[in-house]
Parts: sequence; C-alpha cells; structure tokens
Amino acid sequence: MDIPPTGPGAVGDGSWGVASVKAVAMIAISFLVFVLVPNSLLGYLTTRMTPTGRDLVVAAWWLAAFVVACWIFVRMQRRRRA
Repeated sequence: MDIPPTGPGAVGDGSWGVASVKAVAMIAISFLVFVLVPNSLLGYLTTRMTPTGRDLVVAAWWLAAFVVACWIFVRMQRRRRA
C-alpha cells in the first residue's frame, strides 16, 4: 500500500526523468549565462571601454542574470495544484 505524500513540502507524482532534465538544463544555462557570456563581454569590451565601465557592465549583466535565474528556479519548483 503506497501512501501519497501530504503536507506543505509534499511532492506529488514527479518523476526522476523530468527532474533530471530540469537539473541538467539549469546547470547548462547557468554555465552559459554566468561563465561564457561574461567572459565574452570582457573580451569584447576590453578595447572598447574603460576598465571601470567594463566591470560595471559585466557586473550588471551578472546581477540581472542571477535575478532571472532565481526567478526561473522558483518557477520550476512550483507544486502542482490538486
């Protein structure tokens, strides 16, 4: 007899496959957004801006990407309504 989970932190009929795909997607997107794009920005802006301006642009990109990634992560964690 399998008892369904209950309570505020209960997870319903989630499967390992869906969770694994979401985890791999989040890791791949995070690597792209937090490593590759800032590295490319630094390389591109090195000869086009002052060091202070370049650092501010890259820091602003990183902060905006972090906020969006957190929002996406929270959306992925939403529970289904019964």
